[in-house]
Amino acid sequence: MSLKLVNLVFKSGSLLALTPAKIEKKRLLFPARAYTVLWILLFSTGISVSAVFRKADYDRLTTVQLIMQLVSDIILFILNISTVVITATKKRQWNKLIEILKTFNNNNEKEERFWFSSFLLTLVALLIILSYETWLWTSILGVEFFKLYAVEYFQFYSQFIVHFLIYAFLKLILDRVQNMYKTISLLKVQSYRRNNFILKKIKSEFCALAECVKIFNDIFGWLMLLSIGFAIIEQLESLQILILRSQQTIAIFIYDLMIFTWQMIGTFVNVFLCDLIEQEVRKIELEALQITANCVEEKEIEEMKSLVNIIDRCFPHFTAARFLDINRKTILGSLSAVISFVIVTIQCENLNFS
Repeated sequence: MSLKLVNLVFKSGSLLALTPAKIEKKRLLFPARAYTVLWILLFSTGISVSAVFRKADYDRLTTVQLIMQLVSDIILFILNISTVVITATKKRQWNKLIEILKTFNNNNEKEERFWFSSFLLTLVALLIILSYETWLWTSILGVEFFKLYAVEYFQFYSQFIVHFLIYAFLKLILDRVQNMYKTISLLKVQSYRRNNFILKKIKSEFCALAECVKIFNDIFGWLMLLSIGFAIIEQLESLQILILRSQQTIAIFIYDLMIFTWQMIGTFVNVFLCDLIEQEVRKIELEALQITANCVEEKEIEEMKSLVNIIDRCFPHFTAARFLDINRKTILGSLSAVISFVIVTIQCENLNFS
């Protein structure tokens, strides 16, 4: 994974003032303040106008459906605005994060030939979903569809940028952690343990890695929380439609399934990466403990214990705005909530029919 990919996402996201504009040698370039304010106003106006046009649709929903729809719309709106605001207000953190990642990137010169392929494929998937959505609903609603849902093109593009940018940063961090594991494995050889330069380098890199994760949490914590919340609501809505809608065409079923899959993958791949990074760090700690147990000289033991303490105490957990730790339990908790909701919904429907 390369910073070139992050730079590509920056250039794509800055069109809507969602991200810094691009990476330069000494610092990041950011969208102009007036441009940022413009997009906040455009998002707010577009969503307000869309809500007015959707009022008739809202009136036809049941109480539970209406609550879920309103919560979903509000969370997505806050996510869009928060993305723009965080980019504009956390410039120091953005610069520090890129500065640390540049040092990691310099230590790992090997780059993939098609470094842009993951971004391109994900963008193509989004365009396919949006194209299918446009074809399906214009054939049912006609031009009215654009009055109701045109703003969602920008909202889903914004969500795509957030998801992919988080993914790109997490992959860079994961690559560095895996490289550190290989480096620490070299300490099994006594001559490497006696080399103070190597030990100091490992400690320094690990402290930088811990700082990188802290900054990541500071920038993306709220966005991760909102993304997880939105994904759960969307899954509830999609599953309710997929399971309980008795009369629906195959075309609508495919659309609902596409949206459900997009939200699941977009959010929970990043959750899985957070968990994977923490597991890799635990592997590094266990490797360091094993090496410490095999040391003979007192000086070597002290140096290795110092390294183990740094690994154990310095590395922070990935958190969603400090409300919850992001790991596999997050996925299990989300699935548990979704399954419980579906069971309750089915029971309510059965009671209504009986």
